[in-house]
Amino acid sequence: MGSKFREHLSISLPTADIHIEKSQFSPASTVTPSRFSSSVKSFMRKSSPKDIEAGMPSTPRSASVRDRFTKLFFDLRTFGQEPEMVPIQEPRLSQWPPLHVEKRRCNCHAEKDKHRKRRTWCLLILIIILLFLLGNTIFLNVRVLSMTSTPNTSTGTSSSSSSYSLSVDAQQCLSQYTLNAPSDPSSYPCSTCLPTLQGVPSSFTSTNTQDGQQVINAIQFCGLRGIFDTANANGQATLGNGSWVQDVKFCAWTGVSCDGSGRVSSLQLTFPGVPATLPNELGSLTGLESLQVIGGNSIPAGALPSSFTNLTALANLKLQATAITSLPDSLFSSLKAVTTLTLVNNANMGTSLPSTLTQLSLQNLVVNSQQLGNPLSSLSSSSSLQSSLQLLDLSSTSLTGTIPSSISTFSALTQLLLSSNNIQAPLPSTFPPSLQILSLQNNTALTGTVPTSLCSSSSLKSCSLQNTGLSASGGCGSCQLSS
Repeated sequence: MGSKFREHLSISLPTADIHIEKSQFSPASTVTPSRFSSSVKSFMRKSSPKDIEAGMPSTPRSASVRDRFTKLFFDLRTFGQEPEMVPIQEPRLSQWPPLHVEKRRCNCHAEKDKHRKRRTWCLLILIIILLFLLGNTIFLNVRVLSMTSTPNTSTGTSSSSSSYSLSVDAQQCLSQYTLNAPSDPSSYPCSTCLPTLQGVPSSFTSTNTQDGQQVINAIQFCGLRGIFDTANANGQATLGNGSWVQDVKFCAWTGVSCDGSGRVSSLQLTFPGVPATLPNELGSLTGLESLQVIGGNSIPAGALPSSFTNLTALANLKLQATAITSLPDSLFSSLKAVTTLTLVNNANMGTSLPSTLTQLSLQNLVVNSQQLGNPLSSLSSSSSLQSSLQLLDLSSTSLTGTIPSSISTFSALTQLLLSSNNIQAPLPSTFPPSLQILSLQNNTALTGTVPTSLCSSSSLKSCSLQNTGLSASGGCGSCQLSS
């Protein structure tokens, strides 16, 4: 292949008969003036007028002339100076940072372990879910089989117990209580819904947990709201400050306590937060065990409502400073669970206690600051009271007459408080052997000598006989006779 640069790249080799000078480019060679002049003369003498760069064919003579011409220029360039030798220095290279091959470990194994653990956990979770589903399936199958294998008699019994369904009115009352009463308690129609819901049998409330509990709650709410509605403006304001009828969470209202089933078990009403009269709705609180009403002397007034006999669970009844009239004589034929009866300062209650009181197994009987005929004989002749009565307090009741000898039949009596009355002599020769506290002070009609059995009693811890006409020869144990 031809090239336009072939002419410039051609090399001519001298023949053997041409003289070749030795190279003067050696670092050790020097250029002297004599050598320079002789070289110029030689060049001038031997050079040809022909142009070397004219592109003429190369000959041995032209090659010699060219060499001489080159040598001339070199000598001119290096005239009068030694050739400078510049040492070749190696280039400075920045030091490579250490590779730390031993630290650059491959994380391939760690990634593989991580993926392996993840797969293991996913597999375990999947196994647990499958086992759970399998267990549920087995449980449901066993339950279905057990239900189908039960005798028909049990099915008939359960169906009969749950056959009752709420009436339309009862369903409406229940819906209104559930949906509307929480936001507007005063608008709930207790006057119509209370008797309707009271007609729901207990079998329904016991077998239908949710609806049954709502029925109970609505009845309790209406029973308490009847008290609120019967109170005067001052009473409603006081009760309202205690959260009454502000919501349907009646167990949190002031003076109200509930048992574990959500029924009102304790109710304490204190003036001015008392009703003008005890309402008939009070009888709907059939789970009530303790009722305490402390009035303002003029209220509550009137008779006990007829529904009061529905409080068959009542164990503690306290009426103080009220204008309630006499208690029905048959009251305690229904309230057989009463163990504590407290009647204090009820001016309109009369002077007699219900005769059915002797049928109770009372533990505490307290009648203070109101007129009362002497009931000691009838009380002490009651067989139930003889074994149950522990506290008998008839102070400040204007009692007259004597203390009967049958008082010693109270085998459980520990406190006998008959102070500030008009009890007359003589005292009985014996008192209950269990007696620990005796108070007969301020009975000015009592005269005579204190019985020896009373002075020598080892169980008697306190004996108050001050301001009486009683006396004792010598000491009288724990009894105090001075006025």
